Amino acid sequence: MSNLNIRFEHPWLLLLLIPAALLTLIPYFRMTKKYRRTRNRMISITLHLIAMVLAINLLAGISFSYEILNEQNELILLVDVSESNGASRQSKDEFVQTVLNVSDGKYRVGIVKFGYGEVYAAPLTTDTALAYEQYLLSDDPDTTATDLASALGYTKTLFTYPETGKIVVLSDGIETDGVASSVIKAIAAEGITVDTAYFPNKKQDEIQILGVNIPEQHIVVGEPISIELTVRHNLGSGNRDLTLKLFDNGEQLGENATVTVSKENQILPITVTLDERGLHDLRFVMEYEKDSLTQNNEYHTYVNLQVFDSILLIERKENESEKLQALLAEKFNVTAVSLEQDFARIPQTIGEMANYEQVILVNVAYSDMPAGFEALLNEYVYELGGGLFTVGGENDVIGDKQVPHAYNREDIAKSTFYKQMLPVNVIDYTPPIAVMIVIDTSASMASLDLAVKGAEGCLDALHDRDYCGVMKFSSTAEEELQVLPVVQRELILEAIRGIGKEEAGGGTVYSRALNNAGKALSAITNVERKHIILVSDGMPGEHYEEYLPYILENRAAGITMSIIGLNVGNQYEQELINATSEENGGGAFYNVTDSTMNTLPSTMQNDLAMNAIAEIEYGKAFYPTVKDRTAVVGDILDSQLPPLSGYYGTHQKQDAVVPLMGEYVPIYAQWKYGKGNVGSFMSDLNGIWSQDFITNEVGKTVVLNIVSNLFPVESIVSGNVEFALKTDNYTTQINVQSLTKTHSVTVSVAPVIGIDQVDEENAIPVTVAEDGRRFTFEIKTPGLYQIKMTELDGEGSEVSQVVTYQTFSYSEEYNAFPGREPIGEALMTLLSKDGKGIAIHDPAECFHSFAETLSRETDPRVVFLILVILLVLLDIAVRKFKFKWPWELIREQRQRKAEQASQTK
Repeated sequence: MSNLNIRFEHPWLLLLLIPAALLTLIPYFRMTKKYRRTRNRMISITLHLIAMVLAINLLAGISFSYEILNEQNELILLVDVSESNGASRQSKDEFVQTVLNVSDGKYRVGIVKFGYGEVYAAPLTTDTALAYEQYLLSDDPDTTATDLASALGYTKTLFTYPETGKIVVLSDGIETDGVASSVIKAIAAEGITVDTAYFPNKKQDEIQILGVNIPEQHIVVGEPISIELTVRHNLGSGNRDLTLKLFDNGEQLGENATVTVSKENQILPITVTLDERGLHDLRFVMEYEKDSLTQNNEYHTYVNLQVFDSILLIERKENESEKLQALLAEKFNVTAVSLEQDFARIPQTIGEMANYEQVILVNVAYSDMPAGFEALLNEYVYELGGGLFTVGGENDVIGDKQVPHAYNREDIAKSTFYKQMLPVNVIDYTPPIAVMIVIDTSASMASLDLAVKGAEGCLDALHDRDYCGVMKFSSTAEEELQVLPVVQRELILEAIRGIGKEEAGGGTVYSRALNNAGKALSAITNVERKHIILVSDGMPGEHYEEYLPYILENRAAGITMSIIGLNVGNQYEQELINATSEENGGGAFYNVTDSTMNTLPSTMQNDLAMNAIAEIEYGKAFYPTVKDRTAVVGDILDSQLPPLSGYYGTHQKQDAVVPLMGEYVPIYAQWKYGKGNVGSFMSDLNGIWSQDFITNEVGKTVVLNIVSNLFPVESIVSGNVEFALKTDNYTTQINVQSLTKTHSVTVSVAPVIGIDQVDEENAIPVTVAEDGRRFTFEIKTPGLYQIKMTELDGEGSEVSQVVTYQTFSYSEEYNAFPGREPIGEALMTLLSKDGKGIAIHDPAECFHSFAETLSRETDPRVVFLILVILLVLLDIAVRKFKFKWPWELIREQRQRKAEQASQTK
């Protein structure tokens, strides 16, 4: 023991010793010597003084602190032996040996190997030679994954003295299972320090399949399926030829294919045709001769090829969907009911709705729906995953004006769910416009003041919903301000006025200005109307034929243009500029002079103005165009699409896709709504406006594609078991929700070995939590697995059943491009920081924080209190009773014996 210190919580209370001593000693010394020098008085006063000193120390909060020699220092090396860090195995062995040599028997050192599991290779010992031998001879754990979190949790339990223990992690900082950062602080709170030693992996040539995506679509037996295979590599630029094989339930489909990757991260389109119903385990195998890891070159996905063809078609009037029914009957099983004749046949429960995979509403308004049907339809699509297709039809006539029936804005506004379900907003709407103001700053511009005023007038004509950018041009063209919302008006004005402060110079080259402005506007995807306003004095320095191609290119991209001529006096120049704006289409030429400048804002307002989208537009044939190329239109070209002669004006919702577009309005829009899909066709499909469309082969194909793609991708008839599934590499956890207290769930997991075949004999063990609602299992072998959840009532009888599927391709240990953060050195640094340790670079640093002594503190107040009580009791006893010292008793005993002996003689 050393460095003994006495501390007091309230040291000022020690001053009580003075009055206490005085109150005790003064009465004592006032006694005559005869009475105060008696044995009892002297003992009593001594006991009294000791008791007072102890009592006052007790009140002052006395405590003792001291240090003892630390014989409890313990160090455990936690060594990552997983395959991802295998190249550093020798370096880690050398690190371990150096640490043991530095220890030299002064500290207890142990070694734990970890990967997916742990091995206590060398128990804590001071025999360093024995520890290293045990480490080398011990078996490795499962090296196909890295669970650092579990390894830390296991290692902390091995210390005899956790408060002086230290863990040193030797790893590449790439974990595949668990989250080490979530447990490190709890370990540090127990007094265990965590240091880290980072062992980076060497870069190797690597090509890997990152994932396979099957776009949600209605898959039909014998028809091609579009699959996207994502491949990544670190081989740099250039083309790489890979060999690709595809297996369906273990059997190869077709011959080996050669695919070429040119980018580090590339999506390869793959077309697959499946000729048999049921479950298909699709395995993609990629081969490349210079690849370092082969485990990540295989990837599993699956297609559950079920037949979805049951349609409930609800029409407003009988035979209103006659032509549509005839077309659909060629491919699907259609049940048609009419609100006019078959009102009682409309489903009234979700169970009745679930008998159909898709509902088609032909010219059905919200006000036509039976009571409660809207909520039922919403549950059917959002919760079960059924499909919904809405189509227009015969309109209502008020006076001499046609009014929409199915897509009536006032009617839909009254709905609760229906307006939320549709992929379009059925509202009053004026499309915004994106404008690029292009200002001529060439030498011929006598003054830019007029150009700036003209540009400001253009900006005044725009609304807050619009967008605007600013560009200047002469011999070159530069974007002064990217296209921004007009609500940032001050920023746009600043860019315009900044051009006015520059000196004019250079030539007048229209081609570069038109090209750059067109590209800038083409990048704006959330606006249909795009317009260029060119502010110039004319006199281009190139021929009309030189910049005409850029005008035509912009026109093809839907970009219109107007030209504001500044004091263009030459008649030829006026005609040339006018031809330029007319060629672009949708614009005009305005020759502005100093005297007419004040009319520019109103002129531009008229130029940019557009009427609100009409609720209904008919009478003039138009041709839809392809906007979003989805499976609905496939490879169909705009020129192949048949015409329509009318449409309902709506506005596309943000997350909707629009395969067919009219002028600023969607003709067909589709989106994902909950688990289901909803599509809306903004015309009829019975020949009123669609006579050519519904009879044309391309039009028929589009309609069949629409209906096919709205079907669910899995069965909508499911059990009552609601669950959430969470996967962490090998480990999958299922949390079951919404069960009654009397019901229970069993979970079974088994590999799929063929179409509708499950290998029950090799079922995966499932661990059940105490609450009976959480299930955990491990999948470590690549393949497709069936997960079956069975709901049981209180008597053990089956109530419902849910079946889902899960694929496993390869362990994250072989993921050369991990996505989780932090990883590598960043994770190791975080662990050392939260573990109250350091990032080690020299093995000798492992012992830097070990204390040679341990601080100890003792609180004697309980002992003092007991002693005070005992001393007070002894004081009382001394005062009340006479006693003799032991030696006096012995002396008297001897005298009595001597007297007895003399009397005997």
